[in-house]
Amino acid sequence: MTVFDALYLIAAKDGRGEALFGNSFDIARSVYERTLIGDDYPDAYLEFPLFGPPGFDLLSVHHSMQPGSKFAPGAGFGYQAMFDWFADVCATGVNASCGIELDTSAGETERAGVYLQYRKHQNLIAPFLESIGEGARTESFLAVADRMSEGWPPAYVGLFPGRAGTPMRIGGYLAGDIQKACAKDPALLAAQFDQIGFSAYNSEMLEQCSTFLTLAPSIDFQFDIMPDGTLRDIFGLSLSFNETKPREARACMESGYGAHLCSILQDWGLADNRWKLIAGAALARHVPFDREDGTTGRFALCCLFNYAKVKFAGGVAQPAKFYLRFSAGEVEA
Repeated sequence: MTVFDALYLIAAKDGRGEALFGNSFDIARSVYERTLIGDDYPDAYLEFPLFGPPGFDLLSVHHSMQPGSKFAPGAGFGYQAMFDWFADVCATGVNASCGIELDTSAGETERAGVYLQYRKHQNLIAPFLESIGEGARTESFLAVADRMSEGWPPAYVGLFPGRAGTPMRIGGYLAGDIQKACAKDPALLAAQFDQIGFSAYNSEMLEQCSTFLTLAPSIDFQFDIMPDGTLRDIFGLSLSFNETKPREARACMESGYGAHLCSILQDWGLADNRWKLIAGAALARHVPFDREDGTTGRFALCCLFNYAKVKFAGGVAQPAKFYLRFSAGEVEA
């Protein structure tokens, strides 16, 4: 928790806290503490709006787990069984991530969503959903996944019991050649949507998506599957900043990719000028510490740009959001 506090204080310096994050910190801090289990330091993703009232939602993601790890009393949001299963997966050496998400900007502290990044291990989907009591939804997830072309490989699944209709998220990473092709030809993007079974688009949405596909170095796509197996009228595009190193953050947001992208978002009424404050939040630092055996280790603290995200609802672009990722851990010698 000391590390989480330190990273937040750095991200919130120089007026960023009030302008970007509002009053969400105390709630998010209590939520993050309840996601801690075992020895792993989970990455904390802060998702905050670029327009409208400030605040942030919190996603806490574990990349490893030791079998037998248990939540403290009152922690875990009822997902101990999910992490018992995830620990067994980690023991096999499979590369996957598992997390808990809460809408802390709305004051949510109890109804948590869950997330599994299974990457290419599609065999993990059914046992993951079974571990949270939602095994019956496996078939509808796989049906949508099977409709996706080779350039739209799904890589993660999420479930949000606290949201209207209990949507199930299916998302992945658009292949680079498909991204370039759809950027040049919006009609191709429409054909891809049709194949997937998503019909809530129009010509303006296709043109806006084309602009985003042209700008972003890589794209994360998202659809929502409803309990009856149909796709909700929501489509999400996450526009990657993953190539931006902390030392490059200021230039990125002042004159580079971030400035160009966010200026377009502002011109389209999807952001105001608060994005200009983000640059100072990025950080990468090694801190020495003394181990119990008397040797000196190094602990890495990072606050990284992750994504700018735009959702379309019924073909209409919604106000954009931005993701920061807090990560920390001992640096291997």
